[in-house]
Amino acid sequence: MQRRAAAVSVAIFVLLAAGAYSYIGVAQQPEVSLEDPDYQVSADDTLTFDGTEYTFTDVGDGSATAEWTNESAQYTETWEVNDTVVYQGDNYTVVVPNQSEYSEFELREVQTIDRPTVEDNGTTYVVVEEDGERELVPRDEYLGDQTVYRFSEGDVIERPDNDNETSVATVSEESVTIEWFAPRTNELSFSEGSNTTIADTDYLAHYPSDGTLQLTTDYEDYQSDLDAQSEYKERMNGLWGVVIVSGGAAVLLVMLAFMPSRY
Repeated sequence: MQRRAAAVSVAIFVLLAAGAYSYIGVAQQPEVSLEDPDYQVSADDTLTFDGTEYTFTDVGDGSATAEWTNESAQYTETWEVNDTVVYQGDNYTVVVPNQSEYSEFELREVQTIDRPTVEDNGTTYVVVEEDGERELVPRDEYLGDQTVYRFSEGDVIERPDNDNETSVATVSEESVTIEWFAPRTNELSFSEGSNTTIADTDYLAHYPSDGTLQLTTDYEDYQSDLDAQSEYKERMNGLWGVVIVSGGAAVLLVMLAFMPSRY
């Protein structure tokens, strides 16, 4: 009688486990599918937002890259006081004279001596030899007047290897900043479920297949599919729990049914 009751119980648990396992085998996880995306692109496609063209250079599985060009991007370069810079082919030292409101600076020629020098009573002399005769020329006399260029904020300043008009942006006690405007290529990245701002609008990225990117502003559509996936996972976890518990209970009942009785 005990074994017969155990057999019935085991059969019930086995049926429960088998039913749950069968459902797990045929169930399919819901996919994220945008009903009406704003845009759909592949590699090398272009989109235009507010007059700016974006080229999608790479669209893969879960990631994409788009490039766009800012035709008048700002570039800057900062010179610290006493830095040496090249101006009109020669080296100059950056000097910011004392002033109540800093707006001007100077480029002072870096003067070099290519001959031996000697010191005499605190004066530096340059050793000049011509026709076998040796002459000592005071350093300042040998070098001549130092070339000095003065600039103010807003002045145009020539820079080597830069065809763009460059001007003095700011002058401070410790540094000088120059600026120019030129094209610059920028890059945007897109990853699954992330937001990317294009022309002041946030777009959510989704990849329905490898090599295809969809952009949407309908966040509820995307989130509803994620919620369905989350619910599916919870159900699958519950069914696996039924399989494990039912299978374990069936095994335990079989073991108990065949245990020898004391009576």
